[in-house]
Amino acid sequence: MKSKLIAIIFIFLFAAPACDDSQREGEFVDEPLVLKGDDNYTGEQCGPDIYPCPPYGYSKYQTIRDIAFLPANQAAFDLVEPNKTPSLKSFYQLREEGYQLLLITLSTGWCDVCLAQMGAVVDIVPQYGFSSDNPKVAFLTIITENEQLETATLEYASQYSTDHGLDQLVPVTNDPNKVFYKYMTASSYPFNIFINLKDMTIVDYASGLDTETTFSQKLDDVLELINPN
Repeated sequence: MKSKLIAIIFIFLFAAPACDDSQREGEFVDEPLVLKGDDNYTGEQCGPDIYPCPPYGYSKYQTIRDIAFLPANQAAFDLVEPNKTPSLKSFYQLREEGYQLLLITLSTGWCDVCLAQMGAVVDIVPQYGFSSDNPKVAFLTIITENEQLETATLEYASQYSTDHGLDQLVPVTNDPNKVFYKYMTASSYPFNIFINLKDMTIVDYASGLDTETTFSQKLDDVLELINPN
């Protein structure tokens, strides 16, 4: 009975269509969900005006580490000054401009649902992102694999951005060391992670936002969650 209940709960949480890179649907990523402190951080590296301090974790309601990444398109380069490397700190600083939420999307070149979500994001960014009159949501897309299920190179991520009209719209990078992959709770693509920019905590997940309607509804729900009336 207990196993049946767990299966029902999982199906309910991940009922949205999504691509799966495993032979077992909804296979969980084997990564311990634990908090990790770091005594090496100093006042110059973290703090209210820089980035939330440790402990960091991989689980819901825990603070995500300040992950650095290489820019694969112009939108990613625009996050920081020339010759600087962007990181999640770049998004944390956007809260000063009124941004409330960061949506990290892990996507692939072989996933049809991923392509549908990339199409929907073109309509979503003008409503919620930087081109909105009242921007609330920042976006980061991670291309993890190419069409052959191989680890995506930075060049592949750059071409992916161009092919889907993301160059000036959404920062894009790849994940050769599977740093972002560790934050996936299930291996279903596209996998969306919602981060509260107030404290960089993970607040929610979604496996596929393949239409403008489902995309906007989920964003509204999460924005209401972090800003209850």
